[in-house]
Amino acid sequence: MNAFILFLHFFGLMLGAAGGFASGIIMRRAISMPPEQAKTVRSLGPLLAHVSAIGLVVLWVTGLILVWSKWNGLGSLPTLFWVKFVFVVTLTLASGAIHMTYAEIRRTGNVALGARLAKLGPAAGASATLAVLFAAFAFN
Repeated sequence: MNAFILFLHFFGLMLGAAGGFASGIIMRRAISMPPEQAKTVRSLGPLLAHVSAIGLVVLWVTGLILVWSKWNGLGSLPTLFWVKFVFVVTLTLASGAIHMTYAEIRRTGNVALGARLAKLGPAAGASATLAVLFAAFAFN
């Protein structure tokens, strides 16, 4: 059973990474497009943020299950797990801020708020990368 939960954990990682990388690529591409084309491409941002968020939820749920089913709770986790956990929390906060920004843009129509996304996206990406790096060391 733990192998299947671990598979789902990795699947969540794939969803999160796919949404994040795709968003970063298309947003960079949109910069060089004519305004109407760029608007269409940028409209994919919220969808990709949802894909990433679903992956993050899967990671949280399966991660918590694995903590107890494989590691017998929080007390037996290696020290580097807690370093990883800091980056998971940072990623979660960045993801929440991205969703709040998209909601505010939808609510107010103020597309200038999208400038936040240029900071939040890389922060989420760096947090995710560091979480995976420290997970590799923690569970090696």
